[in-house]
Amino acid sequence: MVGWGLLARLTSEHWWWVAAVDLIPPQLLLPVFALLAWLAWRAGQVRWVAWNVVIAAAFLIFQVGLVLPGSRPAGPGTVTLLSLNTLDASADPGRIADLARREGAKVVVLQEARFKDQPEGTYAARVRAAFPGWATARQGELLTLTRLPLLESQTLRFPTTGHAVLVTRLQTTAGALTVINTHLPTLALLTDIARPGEPRSLPERVAWRLQLRRELPGAVRQVQDTAPGAVVLVGDMNAPARGELHGMLRATGLRDAFTQAGAGFGFTYAARFGFLRLDYVWGDDVVFTRARALPETISDHRPLLVRFRPDDGTAGSDASRP
Repeated sequence: MVGWGLLARLTSEHWWWVAAVDLIPPQLLLPVFALLAWLAWRAGQVRWVAWNVVIAAAFLIFQVGLVLPGSRPAGPGTVTLLSLNTLDASADPGRIADLARREGAKVVVLQEARFKDQPEGTYAARVRAAFPGWATARQGELLTLTRLPLLESQTLRFPTTGHAVLVTRLQTTAGALTVINTHLPTLALLTDIARPGEPRSLPERVAWRLQLRRELPGAVRQVQDTAPGAVVLVGDMNAPARGELHGMLRATGLRDAFTQAGAGFGFTYAARFGFLRLDYVWGDDVVFTRARALPETISDHRPLLVRFRPDDGTAGSDASRP
């Protein structure tokens, strides 16, 4: 367990087989610990029962990604943000708008907001109609909506792969806020989900996508260098919470909203069997006060709700959170 965790943290964005295995929900291994504890109990080995319980607890915290509850006070300038992967534009815009109104969201960030068999912008038009009075910015499948004043938006492309993120600058009561909307692809181990223009052979395609994922931190730094205020990175990153990408983003100065202000596992993906936390909000120069995956099933991803405020230097470090 420890060896695999270290391997994933160091190589999951470089070695394709590590990245593939790392997306298997690790909690599927928990029945193994339960079985070993039961066998030890049957054999009267209480010490080994205790050891299996301790190992299972450590596994939950450090590998599955259990976050212990903590509290951070809200304050002036708090912004509520809602993020959702809409599953190829299948999520009902009306339900998304109702959810945003219920939670008091000022920013809504969507991925896969384009259906492959419909004309460009069809789904975006439906979303805009469900959010009257909101400003919008779009790049391909990425759509950002806001009730805050929208200062500017631009597309930022990665230098090697050409993958794009949508960068939107907003004005809050506490200053400027830059929102990076992103959707990182899976490894595309099956040819039927390969994108146009990608290499067709499996090794080349996987290497291309891993390169794409490794380019994200550099794009974040580029935005940070020019951002006039706080920066948040939002989206479906198709990466578990303990992999190499997590460390690469921390190296840019970003902090994961859920580790700062969440509790539990924060699973955002619940399709078929198993659960994973694939959707994230990361922030620089902000303090997250609330982060949770909502129970609504609008698509195969659960909506991620995050509240944050500017970092005034009084909140302390998040280093104590797991």
